[in-house]
Amino acid sequence: MRKLTIRAKITIWYASLFLVLILLFSFFIYSSISKILYKNVLDLAKADADQVVSILRIEGSNIKFDNPYKIIATNTYFVVFNKDGNAGLKNEIVPEIVKLPIENEAVRYISVDKNNWLVYDEPLYFGKEVIGWIRISRSLNSLISMLNNLKLLIFVSVPVYILIASFGGLFLANRALKPINDITKTASRISNENLTQRLKLPKTNDEVGRLSITFNQMLEKLETAFKRERQFMSDASHELRTPITVISAQAQEALSGNKKVKEYKEALNLILNESKKMSFLISQLLLLHKSDEGKYKLNFELLDLNMIIEEITKEFENIAKEKNIKINFISNKDIKLKADQTLITRLVVNLVNNAIKYGRDNGNVVIKISSDNESVFIEVMDDGIGISEEDIPYIFDRFYQTDKSRSNQGTGLGLAISKWIVEQHNGEIKVESSLGKGTKFTVKLPLNPAV
Repeated sequence: MRKLTIRAKITIWYASLFLVLILLFSFFIYSSISKILYKNVLDLAKADADQVVSILRIEGSNIKFDNPYKIIATNTYFVVFNKDGNAGLKNEIVPEIVKLPIENEAVRYISVDKNNWLVYDEPLYFGKEVIGWIRISRSLNSLISMLNNLKLLIFVSVPVYILIASFGGLFLANRALKPINDITKTASRISNENLTQRLKLPKTNDEVGRLSITFNQMLEKLETAFKRERQFMSDASHELRTPITVISAQAQEALSGNKKVKEYKEALNLILNESKKMSFLISQLLLLHKSDEGKYKLNFELLDLNMIIEEITKEFENIAKEKNIKINFISNKDIKLKADQTLITRLVVNLVNNAIKYGRDNGNVVIKISSDNESVFIEVMDDGIGISEEDIPYIFDRFYQTDKSRSNQGTGLGLAISKWIVEQHNGEIKVESSLGKGTKFTVKLPLNPAV
């Protein structure tokens, strides 16, 4: 069985609610009218009883009419009982009603030969003594006929109201769901090859309007993500193709003929270096992939930042000596930082590696750390080639390299990873640079980040 559409559900709920309200309202109207009509009949019966009593004349134990011609009540039947309960004066009252036992000031509804009657007994007093009773009866046939007609009218009109309510519910559902249908049609035209479609925003700022705005924002994010993903795949394939091409070329060259041992060693060394570069690139890509998927879990612990940077400085001494660069580490106090040791180490390694790579020969690289009551500051400065002003906004993009002539020295992922590490620690990273004068990276990290 097919599930109901939202339009059908709205129509059914609207019609059902309307049906319940109509039934409750009809029941209330019928009950109220019925109660009023029955009360009117009873009031008339009591008034008629008073009229009959007003023309009675009591002589000892006898009860007589003073002037029977003064009785003007219509549709009223009565009988007068003496104190012994014997019927005396009466008009054309039904005999079965006369035989009923006397019930003082009681109101009864009885049926005789399919005719319905209201019966009311009222005592007759002489002083404070009850000397008899008068029984009034009135026919209820016209009242019951009127109520039956009212029932019929209700039963006939309710389906008509429900039909009108169903069409009204369908109309309202169509009006309410029209913007949703527009969203559905737009979404059906969207694919990973066509993310430029946008919804036409309604003029009203209602729920559908906010949904449309949110949907358009989602499309913009998807379009940006797909573009970044395509660029990422294009750049990654390009970066991986280069070392693979070199490795393949060197292997073919080595196998093409008899070579000297020295030539074989040179080919193997080149293959080894390119393999290391490719392995390093793949590890960086995997890290970025985990960051994009949100799968990397940080392990926060209390770190001795001085000790970490001192170890990194020692590891880079030999690389720095190749360009006769002096590494200076400046710290005026021991700094304890709550952070992920693996990521903080990689962050500093990336910044120092960049400083040495693009620093000038016989130059200096300075690593400085400081802190205040809330934050830790890591500064890495070099006096190398610097970064042009137009390149600065893009240096944290993946695979972006400012020095195209030296692109073989790196993957273009180091600063992108550095920025991600800083953001994972709720920090900030800034760069200041001038061509030919050097570059300064400043990292601000909270001492105790919210984990």
